[in-house]
Amino acid sequence: MNTDKLISIITEEVLKRITVLSLQNSKDKSKSILILDSISNKNSYDEIISKWKDIKFLDDYCHEEGVDLFDYIIVPKLSSKDLVGIAIGDIRSDVSEIIIDGVFKGKKVIVFEEGISYRKFKNTANKNFFNMFKGYEEKIISFGIEIVRKKDLTECLDNGYCKSENEISNETNKVLEEIIKEAVITKKVISEKDIENLWNKGYKTIAIDKKSIITPLAKDFIRTNQINIKS
Repeated sequence: MNTDKLISIITEEVLKRITVLSLQNSKDKSKSILILDSISNKNSYDEIISKWKDIKFLDDYCHEEGVDLFDYIIVPKLSSKDLVGIAIGDIRSDVSEIIIDGVFKGKKVIVFEEGISYRKFKNTANKNFFNMFKGYEEKIISFGIEIVRKKDLTECLDNGYCKSENEISNETNKVLEEIIKEAVITKKVISEKDIENLWNKGYKTIAIDKKSIITPLAKDFIRTNQINIKS
C-alpha cells in the first residue's frame, strides 16, 4: 500500500469520527451540569460556561428536586471526610449527599484530581494511613465516579467519557500494533509460502496489488488463519 493511499484512508476515517463526535457534542451541550461550588467562583469555569447552556452551582441546588434534573455532577473539591463517606455510603455533608444520590441515579460524577484533599499529604503522611485513603478513592472509582484534571474537563465533557492515561496509552499501542502488523506484497503471483512467511512474522493484514494473483493454496491459508487482505 503506497503512502498516498494510506493517508487517504486515515483522513477518511478521521473525518467520519469528527462527524460522529460533532453529533454527540451537540447533544451533550444541551445537557444539564451541576457544579458543586459556589456561584461566586463561576469565573473559574468560564470555558465550560461558554460551551454549555444549562449550568447550575451549589447555591442553585434544590434538595427537594435532587439530582434528577442534571446529567453531569462536577466536584471541584472533595474532602477526606466526604471521600470516606461516599466510599461507605454515609452522607456527611451536602456534597456527599448529592454525590451519593447521583451514583444511585446513574448520573455521571466527575471529581477534579487537584481537589482531592488527602492527596496533598502524600509526602508527609504515614504510608499506611495515606494508602487507606487511596483505597477509599479506588472504591469510589469502582462506583463509576471519574477523576480528571481540571484542565481536561472540557475534553471529558466533549467526549462524554473521561479516559485514564492507561486507557489512552493502550489505545495508542493498539493503533501502532495494527500499523506495524500490516505487510505489503508486490509480487504478481502470491503463493502459500509468501503468505505463510509473513503470518509467521506476526502480520495479520497484508496489502497486495489489485492485479496480483493469489494461488488456491494461498487462499486456503488466508481463510484458515483469518488473514485480512487489502488491495
